[in-house]
Amino acid sequence: MVLGWTGVLHWLLYAAGVSDEYRAVFHATAQIQGFLTCIAIGFLYTFIPRRTGTAPPSRLELVAGATAPVAATLAAWLDRIAVAQVAWLAGVALVAAFVGRRVLSPGGRTRVPGVFVWVPVALLAGIAGAALVAIVAVVGPREEPQLWQLGRGLLLQGFVTALVVGVGGTMIPTLTRGETAPGTTPTALSRRGPQAIAAVAFLASFPVEVYLGPRPGFGLRALVAGGVLVAVARLWRPPTLPGLHRRLIWLSAWLLPAGYAVAAAEPELRSAALHVVFIGSFTVLALSVSLHVALSHGGRPERLAGWPWPVGAMALLLAAAVTFRLLVGLDATHLKPWLACAALCFLLATAAWAWLVVPAIRAAGS
Repeated sequence: MVLGWTGVLHWLLYAAGVSDEYRAVFHATAQIQGFLTCIAIGFLYTFIPRRTGTAPPSRLELVAGATAPVAATLAAWLDRIAVAQVAWLAGVALVAAFVGRRVLSPGGRTRVPGVFVWVPVALLAGIAGAALVAIVAVVGPREEPQLWQLGRGLLLQGFVTALVVGVGGTMIPTLTRGETAPGTTPTALSRRGPQAIAAVAFLASFPVEVYLGPRPGFGLRALVAGGVLVAVARLWRPPTLPGLHRRLIWLSAWLLPAGYAVAAAEPELRSAALHVVFIGSFTVLALSVSLHVALSHGGRPERLAGWPWPVGAMALLLAAAVTFRLLVGLDATHLKPWLACAALCFLLATAAWAWLVVPAIRAAGS
């Protein structure tokens, strides 16, 4: 969360005139390779050993998972973009090895659903994207603008989107409706082939965007990633379990294909539309799931029953952050005020999140 604050607070300081630099690369690095990477690694290190019946992460894997996002964010702040990618790549490579060994173990192959193939695809997209960005950062983005765009797309969109599809397709039915996660019957196992084909098509959407055009690229991304998530998680079924956070999880899943569809329809609003994905889908999903995990394991699940005000405040503030970020793209003449409002709403939303999470963490640790 501190890494997330670092990336967003910079926008607030820029809008206030404290900082004179519009540091888009640092912001993206802090948010995706810092904030969201931490949550993703924490989930994978917890979920996969439990699901596959294998060993938890080693001390080296824990240290790598905790160090890589911090090192990448710090290096990006210092404008050492290539160093940031190498540091992040090294940590995520260990995470990928952790995931691969356990999922491919005898127990893992029979206990994870077909849609989970998107998780190693996500790690592959992140590693490939980071490698491309590191290489182009050395050569010069102006010298290789298409490779720079391809690497950034795989890293900032491909990595988290594929994680959302793989993990969301597995967990959203359980979290929102109490249904058993997609099983591992022979029928489910037979779906790994089609899931792998869909994942390849998803990865292909990035060179399609760069070399053929944003409309077909984003359109393919929305169709494949969104279609798989909607179909596997059966998103047409609304949440049936009580709790506002469950409805936010459900809504965030729908906003994933919606954001890409808007980018395909209006490529000139690409940045604004992608923030529907980054904030409306990625961030809302991360904060809502972490609320559920923290309070359930912290012995305070009753605090999420109904519509508690901190969850409502978090939802409204993140909706406002998305709206203000959209206005940045629609009204560039007032960029700084809209950017400041978006950043402030994001920071206040995380404060509402912390209002519930911090006491639960303290209770669990005492």
